[in-house]
Amino acid sequence: MPPEYYYTQIGGLKIEMLGEAAKDAKVRAEQIANSTGSRIGTVRTARMGVLQITPAGSNDVSDSGMNDTSSIDKDITAVVNIGFAVD
Repeated sequence: MPPEYYYTQIGGLKIEMLGEAAKDAKVRAEQIANSTGSRIGTVRTARMGVLQITPAGSNDVSDSGMNDTSSIDKDITAVVNIGFAVD
């Protein structure tokens, strides 16, 4: 049986990654709103998506999340969905 590799510090990293994903969502929403002459307002909804932990360079995804244990080198992707009011 081959060895399995787990990332054991995921709890703290998840919080940091979700914060960065939320900042990115705001920047994207601002650019979309600006292109139509609008501005974003307050957050209406926020939802955390699943984490995808995949081998480095992989494009595998799953709607229930991925948790690769086959490789030491991993990519971790966090997804958030945020709905903003538009002014």
